[in-house]
Amino acid sequence: MLALGQAPASAARGRATRRLALAVGVALAVGCGGNDGKLKVTGLEPRSGDAMGGQIVLIRGQSFMTTTRTAKVYFGDQQGNVIRFRSDSELIVEAPGGKPDATVDVLVVFEPGGEITIPKGFTFKEKKGMSAQDLK
Repeated sequence: MLALGQAPASAARGRATRRLALAVGVALAVGCGGNDGKLKVTGLEPRSGDAMGGQIVLIRGQSFMTTTRTAKVYFGDQQGNVIRFRSDSELIVEAPGGKPDATVDVLVVFEPGGEITIPKGFTFKEKKGMSAQDLK
């Protein structure tokens, strides 16, 4: 399993290569048990939300708070609003708006810590009609 900051020995040192290596590490980390102490993102939920924005998303992983750090989260090229670290394994984010039916990568940038990409991690859905929730 690749952890944050690791890349295959033969990998070039470019930013795109690091992102690819980290994305592979995220994909491999999903469903793995145990906490090895390394910063990881293992998934997010829900994986879709209103194209108008405002969906609260829970990003899961490990070692989010073992070091004092900040985070930025991008849904495609739009920055979400990081609400807070709920625990060492949960980050709460408000998703921005996006193009209806577009599925985008979710990029989590930890400072310090690096970047982790969740490929095709979120889909923007067009809201159909009005609900009771809209009246509140």
